[in-house]
Amino acid sequence: MRERLSVSHARKRVWVAAAALAMLVAAGTAVLPGQQPEQARTATPPAHTYRVRGIAVTHQDMRRFDALLQPKTPRAVRFREVPGPLLMSGPGQAPGAPAPQDVAGSGSAPGSLLPGPAPASISPTPPLISSFPGMLDIVLDNNRVIPPDTQGAAGPTHLVSLTNRGYAVLDRTTGAFDVGPISLQAFWAALGTGAGQPAADPFDPKVLYDQYSGRFVVASDSGGDGAPSWVLVGISMGSDPTLGWTLFAIDADATSPGQFADFTGLGLDPTSVYISDNMFNNPPAATFAGAKFWVVDKASLMAGGPITVSEFFSSAVGGNWRPAHTFGATAVNYAVNEGWTDHANSTHRWVRVERFSYPGPLITDLGFIQVADYGFDPLGKAPQPGCAQLIDTGDTRLLNALLRGGQIWTTGHVDDPVHDGVGKSEVAWYQIDPVLVNASGSNAVGQQGRVGDPVRWYYYPSIAVNDSGCVALGFSGSDSGTFGSAFYTARRPTDTAGTMAPVGMLKGGVDSYYVTFSGTLNRWGDYSATEVDPTDGRTFWTVQEFAGQQSGGACPMKDTGRWGTWWGSFRCGCVANADCDDGVFCNGAETCDSTSGACLASTPPTCNDGNSCTADSCDASANACVHTPIPVPGQVGDTIQETQDPATGAATITWSAIVSATIYNTYRGTIPVNLLRSRGVSPYDHVCFESADSAGNGATLSRDAGPPAAGAAFYYLVDGENTCAEGALGNAPDGSVTPNSSPCPTPP
Repeated sequence: MRERLSVSHARKRVWVAAAALAMLVAAGTAVLPGQQPEQARTATPPAHTYRVRGIAVTHQDMRRFDALLQPKTPRAVRFREVPGPLLMSGPGQAPGAPAPQDVAGSGSAPGSLLPGPAPASISPTPPLISSFPGMLDIVLDNNRVIPPDTQGAAGPTHLVSLTNRGYAVLDRTTGAFDVGPISLQAFWAALGTGAGQPAADPFDPKVLYDQYSGRFVVASDSGGDGAPSWVLVGISMGSDPTLGWTLFAIDADATSPGQFADFTGLGLDPTSVYISDNMFNNPPAATFAGAKFWVVDKASLMAGGPITVSEFFSSAVGGNWRPAHTFGATAVNYAVNEGWTDHANSTHRWVRVERFSYPGPLITDLGFIQVADYGFDPLGKAPQPGCAQLIDTGDTRLLNALLRGGQIWTTGHVDDPVHDGVGKSEVAWYQIDPVLVNASGSNAVGQQGRVGDPVRWYYYPSIAVNDSGCVALGFSGSDSGTFGSAFYTARRPTDTAGTMAPVGMLKGGVDSYYVTFSGTLNRWGDYSATEVDPTDGRTFWTVQEFAGQQSGGACPMKDTGRWGTWWGSFRCGCVANADCDDGVFCNGAETCDSTSGACLASTPPTCNDGNSCTADSCDASANACVHTPIPVPGQVGDTIQETQDPATGAATITWSAIVSATIYNTYRGTIPVNLLRSRGVSPYDHVCFESADSAGNGATLSRDAGPPAAGAAFYYLVDGENTCAEGALGNAPDGSVTPNSSPCPTPP
């Protein structure tokens, strides 16, 4: 975002009546029981459609640009507000007429819709799976920017981090930086960095992982304030961002000369990428002019261009629009903004919804839906310990949106429902059913909640919803005893409506924060990122801002504070057994205790195939049971030895253990002494003498008290045996296998 409007420090409300973008729709709208059907509204085609060529770039190119660019200087990206609250148009909504503030309505205007104290969630705070630092405001160079505009997205193998300071690719397992940081200008530099060119002054970066195409999508604004204004968009060349990017520059003011774009919004669905921006008149007026949407055909984007871009503009629907990141099959997409009210000085609030549909794209203004009241006090600035300078919390705009299962989810921070002149900020989140949105705003959101604290201020949230319907929030917070820190929470769909689990700390702030550079605001935010892991659809990743160690002085010395970003991953409590499945077959099928949200360990598979002649095991690498045939024992061979007691004639036979044998069998036969050297011509007559150490002499030893009769000799043979087979007795002198016509009992 860029330069702030000239308003008081209390951010005095500017009341503006706004008409709808479109007055009629072609298709019918669902009507709830007891409601009167509304007049249909017409979908509007784009004002302009054009083609834009792109350029491919590698990380090596970006590093080279970074080395060639002019030395960096610390800078502040200016904050620019849009007018608001805005007045809804329609009967009974007369500007200037105060609305009653003591009515707890059911969601129908003009009654108040108060958040109230939410009952505690039954889910515990999700434990962190991963936790490591992201991009930092380091002092090794002058590439210092406030606020960081923290953004990040998780892909199958990497995390992409994007801030006003720059771009980096992290290993999602270790947190190691595989690429970067590279300055944000160097990331876009292939588009041209000279005065007035697309990458002259990029800011407000956004990144999403497109689970439909397996690509990362990025966007930024650039230029403005009298210079040419650009909207930059890029797509990775694969699911691995290290393969490089294709970048494009959309001329933001080509169809609206004298205006510039600010506050990038980024969304996507199966077929398109959506970019939104506030449009401001160039200085000296610097006034809000309206909202623009650019819808980029994704097929042309993935092909490397030229991309097909459809442009929409309206001066009558407010600003700060957030297009949705959709999940699952959908033929439509939505965008939302906030800050609509029914009367001057009213705390009643509505969210406005626009729908994108196809063939097209076409845009339809669906109207409004009521949310809990806010605006009891102007939004204040957050306290922090060790520093009288407060942290700027911006305004109440929505910060991201998503569409899953036909429901829109969105979040922002607002003042708490206490009229005390403080304007303490807390996180507000909403679940919106588009079917309930209408021109009069007569319906309320299906579910909403607040994340607040008696002492701590919370600000700059982001929201995500996973495949199981779990909802996650990541956000910043501080108070007089807590440095600016990173927090998170989540809820299961089985939890009490409107509640979240107790807030968990992702990363505690380590020092006071005071940085303004050339501006006057102690900037924080302006947003954060919480996303779903595309590899399992259940794990959440969040990247949030925290206050790092001061450097070069301390508060109240200006510009000594340092921001940092921190990554973390977690899962909410389980809802179904699938939420607990770790994907490892050999661990068994984990199950979900839906009451507590705890995953329960399972008994590993036995893998018993009922065949005693196979060794049964679970192979973790193959994720399957393996049944390996048990080999027949080999031969004892020359390890057999026989000694005879000269006094008694008793014989002791020993041998070495052999592979696969569990027991050994000793056989004894008789042969005339004169045939000892030519046993091959004498018939074998050996029989089982001892099996399985039945005499208790030892597993590899047999004793024969003997002695043989005069003129005769004993010969001994030994083989191994297991549950499946008995091994061979060796080979006769002629090479043939020694016969075994009288085997030992099996089992003996």
